[in-house]
Amino acid sequence: MKQISTVEKIFLLIIISIFAAIFCSVSLVNHYLYRTAALDLGMFNQAIYSFAHLKMNHFTLDIMGDEMNYFADHFSPITILISPFYYIFGSYTLLIIQIVAILFGGIGIYQYAKLHHSGIAIPLIIFIQFCSIFGIYSALSFDYHNNVIAAMFVPWLIYYHEKADTKKIIIFFLLILASKENMALWLAFILLGLILKMYFENRKNFNYKKIFKLEIPLIVFAVIYFVFIVGYVMPSLREGIVTHVLDRYSLIGNSLSDFISNLLHQPYKIIKLLFESPFNDELTFGIKSELHLMILVSGGYALLFRPYYLLMLVPIYAQKLFSNDYALWGINGHYSIEFVPILSLCLSDFLQKIKLNNLRYTLGVLTTLMTIYFTYSTIENRKSLWYNKTNTAFYSNIHYQTPFNITEINHLLSSIPDNARISVSSCIAPHLAFRDKIYHFPVVWDAEYIVLFTANSSTYPLNGNDFKMAVEKYMNDSNFQIQYNKNELLILKKKH
Repeated sequence: MKQISTVEKIFLLIIISIFAAIFCSVSLVNHYLYRTAALDLGMFNQAIYSFAHLKMNHFTLDIMGDEMNYFADHFSPITILISPFYYIFGSYTLLIIQIVAILFGGIGIYQYAKLHHSGIAIPLIIFIQFCSIFGIYSALSFDYHNNVIAAMFVPWLIYYHEKADTKKIIIFFLLILASKENMALWLAFILLGLILKMYFENRKNFNYKKIFKLEIPLIVFAVIYFVFIVGYVMPSLREGIVTHVLDRYSLIGNSLSDFISNLLHQPYKIIKLLFESPFNDELTFGIKSELHLMILVSGGYALLFRPYYLLMLVPIYAQKLFSNDYALWGINGHYSIEFVPILSLCLSDFLQKIKLNNLRYTLGVLTTLMTIYFTYSTIENRKSLWYNKTNTAFYSNIHYQTPFNITEINHLLSSIPDNARISVSSCIAPHLAFRDKIYHFPVVWDAEYIVLFTANSSTYPLNGNDFKMAVEKYMNDSNFQIQYNKNELLILKKKH
């Protein structure tokens, strides 16, 4: 790494502090006010509890009541490495890790930019632009996700590739692999993009033999790893529980051969899926266009001039836009986080080739301002469905308001025995997940307690009426007694 001056350290510390405060105000406040969910933070919290106690986790929060090996649903061994922090940070552990990871990724962006730009102005501008991209705020506003961790290792992988530091390339390659199973396929395309980048930058003296020493073997390993884990390991760990992940992509075919056949015989149909909703429901129109617009204004215009970065994003576009689940198409949740580091890295490379200093600084500043403006605009209002501004608008009073008496709720929940089997509302699950058995209401099974918010909270996976009926059923069940029923919190205890 280049030596960092005192002035540079001060600027970096100020920027990091500002964005750390913003990220915490989004993520940690949501958790404190009971806006996080069983899926995904509750599930991950149960996993780190199990791993921290040297047990293999079988997560029990499935909405169908299935009990499944954690690695059958999310093959992310990195969770084991994170789990000891549970003893320090409790239910906030993964949210804090996620925030630290994003800032770590931003520093990687900064270091990469420093390799190619003299002075500190452009690297600092790109760092700010990175921290302002919509994908970060969408991810932070909804729980914790391992692909966020993986995405934040990518700038360091590319930084050390630029420096030809093989050992550190392999370290970050393995960390990304360990973060989530589908990251292996993304890694293959990232490495293909890096090969193309090397070719474009040195066409006359491009060393074809050199890529067979590192990049090609890593690509082969990543593809084999992906096929082995997704095709064999995860299905075997499901122990007969059927999942329907491929059903999500039935629009392009029911198998790889179907997809290739459709691509050859109906290319227009496949390409159209990248831009338009295939459904007649008007509510789904414009979601994909919103994604493309946000990528374009967040530095994505540079992808047109640096196509090797666009190649890196091929599997990310495919997993989002070929899905028949419109929740994946847009800019909500964690489904856009992989775009974030690639956009800033591409912007850095694009600005590097601009010889006029004034033009370079102007484009950098304008891109950053545009990124901030459109991120703010889509926090205020967006086309993507199932969006809740309250969870994201860290600058607004509504983000810090709640109908719940948090102090009272925390006191009551702390009275539930740590080893008790419980069934809970989705937003209560992350706070009580440190146990072997916790179920997502209306799944109850052998629960000794049922703990629910009866109003001002999501009733997922039930609609409002079905939720009320289910609550009444257990309130009238002779096997349970009401332990608490005030201030929108209901606690039922099983009679022994």
